Amino acid sequence: MEKQTSITSSLLPLKGVGGSLKQALAMMREEKLFSAIHITGTAMAIAFTMVMAVVYYIKLAPIYPEVNRPRTIYFEGIRIEAENHGMGMTSFSGKAFEDWFQKSKNIEYCSPTLLAAGTGKLLGRSRACAVRGKDDFLEVTPNEVSADYFKIYEYDFLEGRPFTSKEVEGREEVCVISDAFAERYFGKGKKAVGRMVEIENRGDVRVVGMVRSASQLTPDSYADIITPYSLISFDAEYQGMYSIVATVRDNEQLQALKQELDELAARLQQSHPEKLPHFGFGEGVKSKMVLTRNLETHPMHVLQTENRAGVFGELSVWELVRHYAGILFVLLFVPALNLCGIVAGRMERRSAEMAVRKTFGARRSTLLNQVVIENLVQTTIGGLIGLALAWTAIYALRREILGMFFDNSTLATAPIVEGEMLFAPTLFVGAFAAIILLNMLATVVPAWWSLRKQIVESMMEKR
Repeated sequence: MEKQTSITSSLLPLKGVGGSLKQALAMMREEKLFSAIHITGTAMAIAFTMVMAVVYYIKLAPIYPEVNRPRTIYFEGIRIEAENHGMGMTSFSGKAFEDWFQKSKNIEYCSPTLLAAGTGKLLGRSRACAVRGKDDFLEVTPNEVSADYFKIYEYDFLEGRPFTSKEVEGREEVCVISDAFAERYFGKGKKAVGRMVEIENRGDVRVVGMVRSASQLTPDSYADIITPYSLISFDAEYQGMYSIVATVRDNEQLQALKQELDELAARLQQSHPEKLPHFGFGEGVKSKMVLTRNLETHPMHVLQTENRAGVFGELSVWELVRHYAGILFVLLFVPALNLCGIVAGRMERRSAEMAVRKTFGARRSTLLNQVVIENLVQTTIGGLIGLALAWTAIYALRREILGMFFDNSTLATAPIVEGEMLFAPTLFVGAFAAIILLNMLATVVPAWWSLRKQIVESMMEKR
């Protein structure tokens, strides 16, 4: 009796999208098990896909305070490559920054940084202690930069201002601190600008600005206290403790910068080899100084860093596309294929119903559209559930989940997850595009094959 009611209701004339939606909801109520499996499968596929999408959005997209990522480039250090495939690398000194980078006409803004620029990791040297009282210390993440640092990373200043180039050149003992550190050091709601912070083994510095804290998920800009790099005496000639972060206006300027630095490296190696680092490659072994290894803007630099084929490997854009397409295939298309099988089985059970509707004059396109709408409703419901699951998991389990993709040394506490990291328009569009793709793959193919059968053949199907 129920089967007859189902078939009879499906034969009723449908007027517009409203009628199709009503029938879709009716079919969901009649086939609760299939609907639950379909919705659950879609939700899990979208949830896993969204987790990966959010992770790479945080890594690659312009988010606070790293809003200039599409124009940001990184120099990890002086790299010496030997012809016997040996390699050594050391960080830059303040003098190297001033002589090689600060004066370049092919750089928009640049700054030294204690952080491992562009690697997504904090270095061991990026730790210090702020003295709050006798035998009372706070472990902090410091950074030493130039005034241009605040043009590369656009912090929101809650109090005061960034320090200036004049203050850097004059070696004035000033600093900018985060609001999270200010609360720990001075107390909640206390004014910070104008007060002094004592850093162990470095002395007192005066606070000139307080910024909204960056997230540990953006380690290139995450710091508790930022001071001028000029407060520390320069190290050896060109070897020191800094990475370099910079911005370029466009790709044309980037290519000109590569040529400039390659010429600089060749000139230094020829005229002042004694000033360059030596790594004991052996007597007579030819070596080459390289400053432009993996010199790409932030998104490509990060992807190259994460997917290097060995120490000297460098992947092409096509190889990167294949790599991430493989991840997307596992996360999205494998569940879609499983749903495709489920839909195909369902279409076999509904073949008699479709045959009866065709005898009453229903067109194949009409029936196909109805099946697509029915499954689109279920897929959309599953997709919305999947989005909610992904966002809930990323926020509630952010330390555990994000710890698998980010440097654990930055996640000593639950990381700050800003709203822009989760609710970006790009993620919404991408997620719902994935939902539609999943629906089309799982629905159109089996439905089209089922509807190609002759009416008599469909009527004789076991149902």
